Amino acid sequence: MTDTTLSQPIVDVGWLMTFTIHGLILVLLGWMLIIRRLRASTDRRRQQMVAVWRPILAQSLIEAPDALPPIHPRDRVLFLYLWNHLQESIKGESSDELCAVIRRTGMDHVVRQYLAKGTLRQQLLAIVTLGHLKDLTIWPRLVDLAHDANAFRSLEAARALVRIDAPRAIPVLVPLISQRADWSPLKILAILKGAGDEQVAQALGEAAVIAEPRIAARLIRFLPSIKSHRALPLIRPLLTRQPLHEDVLASCLVLFGQCSDPRDLPIVRQYSAHSTWFIRVQAATALGKMGVEEDAAILIGLLNDEHWWVRYRAAEALSVMPTMTDDKLALLVQTLPPGEERRILTPFVAKRFEAPLAHTPGLSAA
Repeated sequence: MTDTTLSQPIVDVGWLMTFTIHGLILVLLGWMLIIRRLRASTDRRRQQMVAVWRPILAQSLIEAPDALPPIHPRDRVLFLYLWNHLQESIKGESSDELCAVIRRTGMDHVVRQYLAKGTLRQQLLAIVTLGHLKDLTIWPRLVDLAHDANAFRSLEAARALVRIDAPRAIPVLVPLISQRADWSPLKILAILKGAGDEQVAQALGEAAVIAEPRIAARLIRFLPSIKSHRALPLIRPLLTRQPLHEDVLASCLVLFGQCSDPRDLPIVRQYSAHSTWFIRVQAATALGKMGVEEDAAILIGLLNDEHWWVRYRAAEALSVMPTMTDDKLALLVQTLPPGEERRILTPFVAKRFEAPLAHTPGLSAA
C-alpha cells in the first residue's frame, strides 16, 4: 500500500512531463510552419515587386513613365537594390531618368533617413545610392564617412565621392589611401580607376614625394595598375635620396617595368646587381618588360643567382623579353651548361612553345 502511494506522484509527474514535451514539440512544429508560410509570402511579395518595377526601371533608362506605382515600406530596400544594380550596369554616367524615378517616388528622402539612422546595411545602400544621384549637398557627410573607422562604410563613401565629383574627391582620398591599412588594395584600385588615370597618377606621385618611405612605397604600388606615365617625373627623384628605402626602390622598379620608358632602363640595369634579393627580383621582372637585346646577358647572369626567386624571375623575364624570338630562346637553352640555369629556364621555354600549338586547329582537335 505504501509503495503504491509513493509511486502514484511519480507516475503523475511522468505523465505531466510527457504531455509537456509533446506540447512543446507541437508548438515548435506549428512555429516552423508559420515561419515557412511567412517566408513563402515574403518571397511571393518580392517576386511581384520585382515583376512590377524591373520593366519600369528598364524603360526609365530611356524615359520614365508618367505614372509610377507606390513603394511599400517593406519593399524599399529591395527597390534600392534593383535601382543600384541597374545604375551600375550602365557604362559611363548615371542615368538622369533613373535618378528622376528616385526623386518622384520620394526614395531620396528615405535614403537620407537610412544614412542618418539606419542599420549598417541600410547605410551602405544609402551611400551607394547617393553616389549615383550625384547629390552635392551630401558631400560633407560623405567626407566624414570616408574617415569612418568602419572599413565598409569608409570605402563606400570614398567610391560615392569619386562618382559625385572625381577631381574634387582625389585630394580627399589620397591621404586616406596612404593611411588606411584596412582598405583592400583591389577596392582602392577599382575606386581610382573611376577617377581618371592622369589625375590620379599626378596626385599619387605628388603625395609619394612628400610621404615617409613606408607610405611612399604603398602609394607607388598603385601606380603600375593605373598605367600612366604622368607620375614618372615625380617618382624618379626619389631614387636619388639617401638613404634610399628598399621598399620605395622595389616599388619604383615595378612602376618602371610597367611603364617601360627607355629613360628608366639604365636605372633598372643598375639595380639588377643590388645586394638585396627582392630588389634583384623586381629588376629582373622589369627587364623582361622593357629590356633590349643586350639585357639578355644580365638576365642570363641572374639565372645563377644564389636566391631561387631571382633565378625564377630571370628565367621568366628571358622568355617574355620583346627582343627574344623563339629561335634565340631555343638556342639559348641549348648553349646553357647542364645545371640549374638550364633547369629553371626549360619550363618557360616549353610554355612559350606550347602556346602557339594550343591555337593550331589540327593539333587542338587531336
